[in-house]
Parts: sequence; structure tokens; C-alpha cells
Amino acid sequence: MSVFRYMKRKTRLFLFIIIPLLYIVNTYGQCNGYQILCEKKYNEVAYLTTHNSYNSVEDGFNLPNQNHNITYQLNSGVRGLMIDVYDVDGIPTVYHVYSSLGSEPLLSFLNEIKLFLDHNNNEVVTIILESYTNTNSIENAINLAGLSGYLYTHDLASSSWPTLRTMVNNNTRLVIFSDVNQATINQGWYHYVWDYAVETHYTVNIMSDFSCNFNRGDSLNDLFILNHFITSGLGLGVESEAVIVNSNPYFINRVNQCVLEKNRFPNFVTIDFFEHMDGLNVVNELNQIPLTTNNNLQPVNLSSVYPNPTNGLVTIEGYGQELETVGVYNMLGQKLAKRVKLVENNEERVTIDMSYLSPGIYYLKTKTTINKVYRK
Repeated sequence: MSVFRYMKRKTRLFLFIIIPLLYIVNTYGQCNGYQILCEKKYNEVAYLTTHNSYNSVEDGFNLPNQNHNITYQLNSGVRGLMIDVYDVDGIPTVYHVYSSLGSEPLLSFLNEIKLFLDHNNNEVVTIILESYTNTNSIENAINLAGLSGYLYTHDLASSSWPTLRTMVNNNTRLVIFSDVNQATINQGWYHYVWDYAVETHYTVNIMSDFSCNFNRGDSLNDLFILNHFITSGLGLGVESEAVIVNSNPYFINRVNQCVLEKNRFPNFVTIDFFEHMDGLNVVNELNQIPLTTNNNLQPVNLSSVYPNPTNGLVTIEGYGQELETVGVYNMLGQKLAKRVKLVENNEERVTIDMSYLSPGIYYLKTKTTINKVYRK
């Protein structure tokens, strides 16, 4: 996705282009992928979080919120998982609204999380449960999965969270929150989320409904859940909207707006269809991790966009016949109704006509037929 400024002076049009790199991120590292995070406290770190994490195409769920399953999410850098769990004949079972749309025992997902924690000794993972079953059933599933040894317990009376390094060293790398306050005195690991966190509203059907206003939880709580997804009735995911709202600068601008407006650091940045666009970049920016400091980052198949300035014709080089779609978006992340016109398309380059645009700043989004990857 390329950023450009398009201005009209007499008969000339000017185009200024910035092409940030697209990276493949290896998530292995010291503490959640980066040494810089080790000395930060749990409540001082941002975690990429998936909304209805289990509700994925890969696991056969209908009307999904994610394309990829929890194992893929964890391996891709997601560290916060939102999971709905119900009671089905005494078995804690995961599904979204209606079990007919797809369901799995909670244990199967806990087994995936256990496998990830076993093979990634420096990673801290958080589960946020929407619970419609009892704590004992959830605890039994945790024990069956072999996760009990990983559980972290926080004293509500304590004003200080441990650093990620402490959690890694103590091997208490799984934090569990629930929206139901029903833990016994012996279940200190089962944290009632609204004793610890505050959130923004989660029911957003159009972009203009986004706000930084608090919803559930006390504004003075240590943790901040920033919900950043658009759903269509009953919390159903809308992938086309996720592509837009997950992209910068709209994404990071909204996050920064909430930081300024509420004077709160977002801990759980929660999105649908996480693989689209800039979720990891936003979280890394919150965690003050420069892209250039990660030796595991590798640029992928960069293209160039020119001329700069332009008279309305723009050439994209490096895609050729791999290019599938081109879209133009305004500063609010809204796709323009009029499609770009492909003037030329050969093995080396694609030329498009953008002379219909009014003066302003726009974003050019491209998608290839081979990797099906949106590029910046």
C-alpha cells in the first residue's frame, strides 16, 4: 500500500510516494519476540489479540472472525486470544452464538496453546474468556491439557505486575481472564476481567461508530482492551471491513487518538482477520520496537510506484501479471467507489489512470494472484 499526495497546479498533477517494507516476522525471541520487552511489566506491554480467536475458517467454523486457527495465530505473533466457552452436556465447548455454526471442545484449543507454550519458552500468552459455563469445568479442561503449571496468579490487592522476564523465568506464562466472577479461593488464576481491565465498545457496525469511550470495567483498572473490529449482527466478522480498519494510518491513528484521549496504554489490541494489514506493526509501535532492530525481518518482493510527481498516470513496477487488484483509499481508510483503470499490464509493470482524483492524500493497495498478500 503506497502513500501519495495528489495536487493540482494549473494542469499538472503531483504524486509523492512512500513505500514501507512488508516483512515476514519470526516470533521467536527473548520475551514475546523481543529482548526490549523483558524488562517491561505485563501491564506495560501491548499484545496483538484476536477477537473470537477460535472462530476460524481453518477449523471449519461458519461465519468466521478469523481465517487461520489458533496455532497459526500464535506462530504469527498473536499473544491474546478471546474465546467463548459454553456448557454442552457437562463439557466446556467453544462456539460462537450457535453451535450449529461450528463447535469444538475447549480442550482441543487448550491443547494447541499447550503445544505452543511447550515449544516457545519465552512467550507469554493471555486468554480472555466469554464464559457460559462454570469455573470447575474450565479448570478440569486446563488440567487435562497439562496447562496448570503455566498459570499465572495475580493478587488483586497488589499494585504491581511482574515483568515479562519474571513470568518467563517462573514459567507462569499463561494469564487467564473471564467475564464471569465465580472463582473460588483456590482458583486465583481465574481472574475476573473487569476487576483488572477496561474496554472500548465492541459493537461497531460501521467505521464512524468507532470511539474511545469506555464500556465495561473501571477506567482506573490496570489493563486496557482496545476493541478494533467491525461486525455485522451477532458479532459476525466482515473480512472486507477488517482489511480497511486493520490498515495504517487509519489503525495507528485511532490507537493514538485513544491513547491521547483516555491517557491509557492499550494492552490488548483486538482485531478480526488479523493477518490482513498492520496489526503487528501497530503493536510493535506501541511497544516501541523499531522495525530495523529485528534481525528476523526480511523484505518481501518490493515494487516501485512512479512517477513522482505525476500527471495522473501511475506505474507499478515489480508485479507484472501477478497483480490481481488495485484499490484506492482515502485518509479515513474508505475505498473509493470508482475503480482504477488499467492502462497497461505486462510482465514488467502495470500502469493505472488516477486522473479522476481530487487533490488530497490517498493510499494505493495492491493484491497479487500468487501470494494473495496485500502490500504496502
